[in-house]
Amino acid sequence: MDTVARLVEGVLGNEDSAQQEAHTKSLLEHPQYTRPAVFEGMAVPEVLTEGRHECVRRWRRAESLRRTLRRRPDLLARAELSAEDWEILGQL
Repeated sequence: MDTVARLVEGVLGNEDSAQQEAHTKSLLEHPQYTRPAVFEGMAVPEVLTEGRHECVRRWRRAESLRRTLRRRPDLLARAELSAEDWEILGQL
């Protein structure tokens, strides 16, 4: 029900929300973190705790591209990649 309802205009309230979901972008999603900042010896990447939104956006995109390249490279063939995405992929 949830899957179908989110396709109806206005259900999510913010149309950008639907566009940011992984299944609409043909890329795997970036890692998700929550509190505490250190759990079982693993820390949240520092870039996510600094509060610099552009750095966080770029990190998330890079991780999404990295995961897709490693796990599902076939998805990259149909993904809409920007010049920034190609730059990131070149660095990987």
